[in-house]
Amino acid sequence: MSQFIRYIIVGVLNTLLGYLVIFSCMYLVGMSPEASNMTGYAVGLVVSYVLNRNYTFNSTQERRKEVIRFVAVFAVAYGLNFATLLILIHRLGMHKGLSQIFAGVIYVGTSFLMNKYYVFKIRNAG
Repeated sequence: MSQFIRYIIVGVLNTLLGYLVIFSCMYLVGMSPEASNMTGYAVGLVVSYVLNRNYTFNSTQERRKEVIRFVAVFAVAYGLNFATLLILIHRLGMHKGLSQIFAGVIYVGTSFLMNKYYVFKIRNAG
Protein backbone atom coordinates (compact mmCIF):
# COMPACT_ATOMS: atom_id res chain seq x y z
CA MET A 1 0.00 0.00 0.00
CA SER A 2 1.42 3.40 -0.93
CA GLN A 3 2.49 5.98 1.62
CA PHE A 4 -0.13 8.40 0.31
CA ILE A 5 -2.96 5.89 0.79
CA ARG A 6 -1.75 5.13 4.33
CA TYR A 7 -1.63 8.87 5.05
CA ILE A 8 -5.21 9.26 3.82
CA ILE A 9 -6.39 6.31 5.95
CA VAL A 10 -4.69 7.74 9.05
CA GLY A 11 -6.05 11.18 8.24
CA VAL A 12 -9.62 9.96 7.81
CA LEU A 13 -9.54 7.94 11.03
CA ASN A 14 -7.92 10.77 12.96
CA THR A 15 -10.33 13.33 11.51
CA LEU A 16 -13.33 11.22 12.47
CA LEU A 17 -11.95 10.78 15.98
CA GLY A 18 -11.16 14.50 16.24
CA TYR A 19 -14.62 15.58 15.12
CA LEU A 20 -16.20 13.00 17.43
CA VAL A 21 -14.34 14.57 20.34
CA ILE A 22 -15.06 18.15 19.17
CA PHE A 23 -18.78 17.64 18.65
CA SER A 24 -19.15 15.52 21.80
CA CYS A 25 -17.51 18.26 23.84
CA MET A 26 -19.65 20.94 22.19
CA TYR A 27 -23.04 19.26 22.14
CA LEU A 28 -22.91 16.64 24.90
CA VAL A 29 -20.63 18.26 27.45
CA GLY A 30 -21.60 21.88 26.67
CA MET A 31 -18.07 23.19 26.13
CA SER A 32 -17.52 26.28 23.99
CA PRO A 33 -16.62 25.77 20.31
CA GLU A 34 -13.12 27.04 21.05
CA ALA A 35 -12.50 24.69 24.02
CA SER A 36 -14.05 21.79 22.11
CA ASN A 37 -11.78 22.46 19.17
CA MET A 38 -8.69 22.56 21.39
CA THR A 39 -9.65 19.29 23.08
CA GLY A 40 -10.31 17.51 19.79
CA TYR A 41 -7.04 18.65 18.28
CA ALA A 42 -5.08 17.69 21.40
CA VAL A 43 -6.38 14.13 21.14
CA GLY A 44 -5.73 14.18 17.41
CA LEU A 45 -2.15 15.38 17.87
CA VAL A 46 -1.17 12.33 19.89
CA VAL A 47 -3.02 9.84 17.70
CA SER A 48 -1.70 11.42 14.50
CA TYR A 49 1.93 11.32 15.56
CA VAL A 50 1.82 7.70 16.66
CA LEU A 51 -0.02 6.45 13.57
CA ASN A 52 1.93 8.53 11.06
CA ARG A 53 5.29 7.66 12.59
CA ASN A 54 4.62 3.93 12.79
CA TYR A 55 2.14 3.21 10.00
CA THR A 56 2.32 5.91 7.35
CA PHE A 57 6.00 6.79 7.23
CA ASN A 58 7.58 3.86 9.12
CA SER A 59 9.99 6.36 10.62
CA THR A 60 13.18 5.29 12.32
CA GLN A 61 14.43 8.81 12.93
CA GLU A 62 15.40 10.06 16.35
CA ARG A 63 12.11 10.55 18.18
CA ARG A 64 13.05 13.68 20.11
CA LYS A 65 13.88 15.78 17.04
CA GLU A 66 10.99 14.32 15.11
CA VAL A 67 8.51 15.12 17.89
CA ILE A 68 9.81 18.70 18.04
CA ARG A 69 9.28 19.10 14.28
CA PHE A 70 5.87 17.41 14.51
CA VAL A 71 4.71 19.72 17.29
CA ALA A 72 6.01 22.78 15.37
CA VAL A 73 4.04 21.71 12.30
CA PHE A 74 0.99 21.10 14.47
CA ALA A 75 1.34 24.60 15.98
CA VAL A 76 1.40 26.23 12.55
CA ALA A 77 -1.46 24.15 11.15
CA TYR A 78 -3.53 24.48 14.31
CA GLY A 79 -2.90 28.23 14.47
CA LEU A 80 -4.30 28.59 10.96
CA ASN A 81 -7.20 26.29 11.88
CA PHE A 82 -8.07 28.22 15.02
CA ALA A 83 -7.79 31.63 13.32
CA THR A 84 -10.10 30.36 10.59
CA LEU A 85 -12.56 29.06 13.20
CA LEU A 86 -12.65 32.40 15.01
CA ILE A 87 -13.13 34.38 11.81
CA LEU A 88 -15.89 32.10 10.55
CA ILE A 89 -17.84 32.10 13.82
CA HIS A 90 -17.25 35.58 15.21
CA ARG A 91 -16.75 37.70 12.08
CA LEU A 92 -18.81 35.93 9.45
CA GLY A 93 -21.48 34.44 11.72
CA MET A 94 -21.15 30.94 10.25
CA HIS A 95 -22.81 28.00 12.01
CA LYS A 96 -20.51 26.63 14.73
CA GLY A 97 -20.57 23.07 13.43
CA LEU A 98 -20.01 24.01 9.80
CA SER A 99 -17.18 26.35 10.77
CA GLN A 100 -15.38 23.41 12.43
CA ILE A 101 -15.40 21.56 9.10
CA PHE A 102 -14.06 24.50 7.09
CA ALA A 103 -11.36 25.16 9.68
CA GLY A 104 -10.46 21.46 9.54
CA VAL A 105 -9.83 21.66 5.79
CA ILE A 106 -7.21 24.35 6.44
CA TYR A 107 -5.57 22.16 9.07
CA VAL A 108 -5.47 19.02 6.92
CA GLY A 109 -3.94 20.73 3.90
CA THR A 110 -1.27 22.52 5.90
CA SER A 111 -0.34 19.56 8.07
CA PHE A 112 -0.13 17.09 5.19
CA LEU A 113 2.34 19.18 3.23
CA MET A 114 4.49 20.05 6.21
CA ASN A 115 4.55 16.48 7.59
CA LYS A 116 5.42 14.96 4.24
CA TYR A 117 8.19 17.39 3.36
CA TYR A 118 9.52 18.40 6.78
CA VAL A 119 8.71 16.09 9.69
CA PHE A 120 8.89 12.64 8.16
CA LYS A 121 11.13 13.44 5.19
CA ILE A 122 13.90 10.87 5.02
CA ARG A 123 17.08 12.59 6.10
CA ASN A 124 20.47 11.76 4.62
CA ALA A 125 22.96 10.39 7.11
CA GLY A 126 25.89 12.71 7.70
